[in-house]
Amino acid sequence: MSETLYYITIATRPHKVLDKIISTVKKNKETIEVLGLSENRLIGWEGHQNFGVKLRELYNFINRPTLNPDDIVLFTDAYDVAYVGDQKEILTRYKTFKKPIVFGAETGCHPDPQRASEYKNQDAEFPFLNSGMIIGRVGPLRQCMKGYQYDDRHDDQRFWTQVFFDNQNLIELDHENLLFLNTSDIEMEDFDWNKKTVWYKRRNPQFVHVNGPDKTLINIFL
Repeated sequence: MSETLYYITIATRPHKVLDKIISTVKKNKETIEVLGLSENRLIGWEGHQNFGVKLRELYNFINRPTLNPDDIVLFTDAYDVAYVGDQKEILTRYKTFKKPIVFGAETGCHPDPQRASEYKNQDAEFPFLNSGMIIGRVGPLRQCMKGYQYDDRHDDQRFWTQVFFDNQNLIELDHENLLFLNTSDIEMEDFDWNKKTVWYKRRNPQFVHVNGPDKTLINIFL
């Protein structure tokens, strides 16, 4: 059975960062589907820490009957992410991972720092799960979200952290930034953007997520 890559993001209002992502997608002659615009309200870090819409929209998308279990879904946040790669390279790198679902990794354990000791790769620069960038096959994603019931107050990172610990046979973290770089508390002297490619310690991720409360770094990509 052939596989298809679907790039999706979730946005409840228009945003200049989302516009840049869409522009890059068009330049690459790729496609992206923006979910959630009918909400027309603030959510998450722009709202009241209500991230449930992200989980609901992803759940509804992966359960579309037109998707095959081997299809691949790429999800990124919409307002604080820079797309600096292309889908051909993303697929090539994704297929080097051993498990069917890959999350970006970050330097801090949020929103529950007391769970840090539960992670195995404590010596990595990026030991902890971040839910702002995900890629995975539809079948395993359906398995991980089976029975999800929407609550607007849900925290998507808390949800996915628990799913990760419960399904470590299906999920791994991108500790080496092959696909995803989360910038909170990184060593900025090792970060470079040359208007085409991001470099961080000789790594060139395909997406950069300016996670954390300070979003100013995202402006260099606009």
